[in-house]
Amino acid sequence: MISIIIPTKNEEALIHKTISNLQDLRKNNLCEIIIVDGMSNDQTVKISEPYVDLITISKPNRGIQQNKGAMLASGDILVFLHADTTITKHQINVIRSTKNFNWGFFKISFGRNDLKYKFLSFCINLRSYLFKYATGDQVFCINKKFFEKVGGFPNYELMEDIKISSKLKKHSKPIIFKEYIKTSARRWENNGFIWTIIKMRILRLLYYLNVKPSKLKTYYK
Repeated sequence: MISIIIPTKNEEALIHKTISNLQDLRKNNLCEIIIVDGMSNDQTVKISEPYVDLITISKPNRGIQQNKGAMLASGDILVFLHADTTITKHQINVIRSTKNFNWGFFKISFGRNDLKYKFLSFCINLRSYLFKYATGDQVFCINKKFFEKVGGFPNYELMEDIKISSKLKKHSKPIIFKEYIKTSARRWENNGFIWTIIKMRILRLLYYLNVKPSKLKTYYK
């Protein structure tokens, strides 16, 4: 079985779309869906309840939330899905059919025809191919035993995806699935395309200069 773990906080606008297309797999016991909610003050939990197998509440910290979901998961493959990212039944079946699987992730698409978003996704996918790490929007898929071997996610509010990538690739090369996962462009739309790219680069640089993720989180909106 595959366990799909979704960390949430105030995602009422998107969560139904994210989980509704997985119901056939869930009803056939091919996957379970676990919501780890970071103390939402909207209707995220209420909207999710009919469509998931488990909802648990956590401190709003993505690393902690995802680790809690992994601890509660019964599947042998863990799929960490952001609430603004859509994964299809076909993509879940691709994961299920992959042999000798340790970890992997998908190529990213913003589902937009704008040239700037196509260029952005190209750059992200090229970076992932060259350096063998992913961001959370690309959907980490990890064998549960392998996840436990590397100690799971760090308890970071931000950059937990970069840290776990570096831990995982020390033990095994990732499988980069050919399929494109569709994620939301809301951060670039809300905060400005160029400014968001600049801010992301600055935050990444500060992380590599050992600025604490809890400090970086205050600048990440």
